[in-house]
Amino acid sequence: MKLRGRFTLTLALAALVPIGVAAIVTRQVIAASYRTDYEEYRRSVDSVVRRELGRLTFQVSEAASSLADTQDPFIGVLLGELGKGTLGDSKVLKSLRERGGGQMRGLSLQVLTVTGPDDHVLITPHYRDATDDVNPLVRQRAIKTGGTPYFVFEQVRVGPTVETVLVAQAAHLARKEEVSVALWAGRRVTGEVLDTVRRPGRVDARLVDPAGRVLLPPTGKDWTSLAKDPPIKVGLPGPDGTNVAVIEIAVSDGDMSQILRKLTLTSAALALGALGAVVLIGLLVARRTARDLDQLVAGSLAAARGDLDHRVPVGSKDEIGAVANAFNFMMEDLRTSKEKLVIAERIAAWQEIARRLAHEIKNPLTPIQMAMDTLRKTWKKQHPDFSEILEESTTTVLQEADRLKHIVSEFSDFARMPKPEFGRIDLNEVVRSAISLYTGAAPVDIKLADQLPELDADKAQIHQIVLNLVENARDAISKREGGRVIVSTKLGDAVDRALLIVEDNGPGVPGDLKDKVFAPYFTTKHAKGGTGLGLAIVHRIVSDHGGRIMVTDVKSGGARFTIELPLRNGAALLASRI
Repeated sequence: MKLRGRFTLTLALAALVPIGVAAIVTRQVIAASYRTDYEEYRRSVDSVVRRELGRLTFQVSEAASSLADTQDPFIGVLLGELGKGTLGDSKVLKSLRERGGGQMRGLSLQVLTVTGPDDHVLITPHYRDATDDVNPLVRQRAIKTGGTPYFVFEQVRVGPTVETVLVAQAAHLARKEEVSVALWAGRRVTGEVLDTVRRPGRVDARLVDPAGRVLLPPTGKDWTSLAKDPPIKVGLPGPDGTNVAVIEIAVSDGDMSQILRKLTLTSAALALGALGAVVLIGLLVARRTARDLDQLVAGSLAAARGDLDHRVPVGSKDEIGAVANAFNFMMEDLRTSKEKLVIAERIAAWQEIARRLAHEIKNPLTPIQMAMDTLRKTWKKQHPDFSEILEESTTTVLQEADRLKHIVSEFSDFARMPKPEFGRIDLNEVVRSAISLYTGAAPVDIKLADQLPELDADKAQIHQIVLNLVENARDAISKREGGRVIVSTKLGDAVDRALLIVEDNGPGVPGDLKDKVFAPYFTTKHAKGGTGLGLAIVHRIVSDHGGRIMVTDVKSGGARFTIELPLRNGAALLASRI
């Protein structure tokens, strides 16, 4: 993976963790806050219902207590008539019974029952059918509860029918001297109590008995959806403390699960959006950084190719910009140093050329001088064999002159060697063409790679390389029986270069001479008229093609010359695969 991808991936992973944590924490905080508010709302609803029931029972208790007061004009008269024994008078009792209805309605009661000392029902305006019945429960509840309100089912006539309804009730004893009556008063529990908390779509309430039968139904049809959480239950205790009914309140959580789902999706979308923004920023930063690094790589490749005039654009003042500036300074120093080195090498090269040229020319001049001296001496002495000596001397002069001409021609050819003219060539085909010249003249084997790609090169110059190296190898095995020369090609391991290998099983190259074999005018074949330019020409051609050449020993004896040539003109071979 490239630096750009690694940088973007690292930045994305580094951003994903805090973004994910932030999204999860935010969701949990909001969910906890929502749950807290929801629970608080449930408690407030429960408090409202209990407060409303408390208000109802307080009103009933106050009404019953006021009735049980002996100063009350209604009960006071009833107790007075009982004390005088005149209650049996039908007119008095009828009058009190008629007043009972008004008294009940005046106190906003729906239930009122008064019993005498013998537990006979004296007054019961809410259910007149029970008049004169014996009902000991009134006195028993008055004694047991002591006026504490409770809830109980009572029969109430509503028009032509009798209904059993739930009422909030309080029972008292009213006593005057030796006479006492028992009474209870009650107010019907209606939907008004439930309406105090009902909120359409949010809160609904119903009244059920202990068996689960619905006494007052909810107002809406979505009770099940509202009651996802267990309903709030408020018990209505009877005179014995056991609940005679229960108010169930369903409080919607506002579809908390749906809200949390949306919150999760929103958080995920925001997280993905933030991550996308981070990745985009990372890509832009990585692209810019990679672009600057690519320019540095291009500069390094240019330096590897020897293009010391190349400069890297400085687009920023950060660390990469500092590296680019340093690179440009380095290239400027290298160019200056190279110019100085070239001048120094040129002077040294000319000095070496002059020395070697003087040496090479001096050798033929000595025989020429000696031949001319001999001619002069024999001419002066009028030697009888002068004609023979003249023939021999002139032959020597002509031979040495040809030798001088050959030396000057080779030096001139090396100095005027043209730049390569690049074109697409088949290296295997060039090798076959060159080796065909040695058919029957030298033991040369060829091992060519299959499907070797074409490369950019000067065909004539590559042909010259093969000839020079094979000729050099043939000279190396000339005095060895069973000598062989092997020429092979193959694709480099980096798949960016082709390799040309020429090896022999001759005496090899001594270690102290390996660094000198490619130097111009260096030769070990002076006796054969060598000028030392063959390998120098090979080295120059390889260098002009942007390649490398190396000489190594063969394990079985001999020398191996390995040449690396780039497949594309201008492609630098940054690392040798030899």
